[in-house]
Amino acid sequence: MFSFFKFLQNFLKDLKKKKGLWFTILAVLSISGIFLSLYILTSLTDNVSKDVYNNIANNYVKNYKNRVFKKEESYKKIIIALESNKTFINNIDNNEIALVEEKINDFNEKFKKTGFETVHLKFYPVLNQVNQYRNSVNSVITTKSKIFGIEVLQDGIFYVYLEPIIKDGVLVGILELKDELHNQKKEYLRDDVVFLFLLEERMLNQLSIKTRNGKYREVVDTLHVEELKYDGQFFSKIIDLGKDGLKEMLEVGYSVDETYFRASYKVSDINGNVIGLIVFGETVDGSRAFVNIVHNMTKTVTTVALGLVISILLFMF
Repeated sequence: MFSFFKFLQNFLKDLKKKKGLWFTILAVLSISGIFLSLYILTSLTDNVSKDVYNNIANNYVKNYKNRVFKKEESYKKIIIALESNKTFINNIDNNEIALVEEKINDFNEKFKKTGFETVHLKFYPVLNQVNQYRNSVNSVITTKSKIFGIEVLQDGIFYVYLEPIIKDGVLVGILELKDELHNQKKEYLRDDVVFLFLLEERMLNQLSIKTRNGKYREVVDTLHVEELKYDGQFFSKIIDLGKDGLKEMLEVGYSVDETYFRASYKVSDINGNVIGLIVFGETVDGSRAFVNIVHNMTKTVTTVALGLVISILLFMF
């Protein structure tokens, strides 16, 4: 061991005599150390950024699911209140459709006055049924079980709650509460979050000609947006992503650029069929701290790394 240190000491003395070689070795070792440090630093920064972005994206999805769950719970409470109105239920049981419709209109007016202005109530009679209803309503009639979820109907895309009304063990009617999905945008705006719904092309035919013609435009691949209802600057950035960029966002769960952070969630309808994509977003220079901090941290590390490399090159030459 002693002879090795002696050899190393003599070797260093000889190198110092050859100043050009000594300087070159020191420079190579220094540059290698700096580049290694920069690599480790940028790798750590990149990993931290991905973890933070993943957490934010996951929180968006959890928040959305919680909102939908609360919506279902609020609809359930409204139905319970309606079912407690004995006169209303008796009118349904006696198939007095005119009185039922009159009461339905009264309820809809009350909804508007009590903060449920976008919620709409409808009644489907089943006693002496004449009209054929859509599949979801027919399913409730068959199973006598409530259904809640998203439906693409002729007049739009809705969160729908269907409740069977049973009197003395007999199904006497179906109550429907629905609220347009696009109205979620207003709730998210209060939290400085952008909400966007993109509809699959194959679902456009479920909408009436009046509802869809001239209102929807293609965004990426088979996804379409109801153009006037959403932030044009936000979905234009998704158009810029292109097919490959969208595919990457769906695989990773998020995407980020100089303007927006975006998280995505595939949406299924009341029958379990995927009908579109919800994209949540926020500006990277906005008030939401984590996205802003991570974005700035990444830019700072990149700037410092470039600065050090340029300084080394200038020093050498």
